[in-house]
Amino acid sequence: MMWTQLLLTCVAVASMGVQSHDVNITLKFEEENSRLLHLGENWKYPAWSCDEIAETKADKESGWYWIQSCQSCKSQLTYCDFDRELMGRKHWIRALHLNISDPQQPCPSSSFRLVTQDGLRLCGRSNGPGCKSVIANTNNLPYQRVCGRATMFRYHTTDGFERYEYCPGCTIEDPYIDGLSITYGYSGRRKHVWSFAIHGSDCSVDAKPNFVGKNYFCNGAVSHHHDELYSHDPLFTDQWFCVQLPQPTTERLEMRLCSDQDVDNEDALFQLVELYVQ
Repeated sequence: MMWTQLLLTCVAVASMGVQSHDVNITLKFEEENSRLLHLGENWKYPAWSCDEIAETKADKESGWYWIQSCQSCKSQLTYCDFDRELMGRKHWIRALHLNISDPQQPCPSSSFRLVTQDGLRLCGRSNGPGCKSVIANTNNLPYQRVCGRATMFRYHTTDGFERYEYCPGCTIEDPYIDGLSITYGYSGRRKHVWSFAIHGSDCSVDAKPNFVGKNYFCNGAVSHHHDELYSHDPLFTDQWFCVQLPQPTTERLEMRLCSDQDVDNEDALFQLVELYVQ
């Protein structure tokens, strides 16, 4: 009798173990199903990348999603652009979007000043000479491709890369340009991505730094006019750049607005800057 009761007890315990195992499998299945259903929509169900969202959600729309770059990393809100095609690819991370023409969009920090004239809203350096920086939001996600564009305006006597001709010892860390510099890496070891140079006359006369290579746009104006903002001459409109880096990186991506003279003498101002990474 005792052996029979013991056997029945063992069978009951084994049965409970099987049921518990089945329940665990069901719960895990339901949890994963819920994660895929709400992938990236809140911090509880972050995606590993914009690509995972694109592959999982048939009704995906460009917008803000929670992305977790690694198992031990915190999930962060990231803008995934599923519509724009660059370098023959989609599913880009929008790392920087500054649209100053929007009345709700302020200049990115106190390092910049808001300039309003002729119906324009622009951002320039608050003082100078030197560079003013904005760090793009890559959320520590690895990237190897960078694309972007800028709409800019010239004030007074900007001269592109011309300063570099008279400063052979200048490096990428210095204000080597009157315009916009896109780099990655930390201060002291920045690496060049792209340059938007604003010249006063002819871009072809500039002695460009070796680190710039062919990765630049240069726009000029007809002549110098003191104390004048060229408000009717937007520069680089709809000119996109795309660069593939030598290898994937998680280093910070940076935009710097530079000039070698004070803002009363010359300035490069931006109305729109967008940077995308993948």
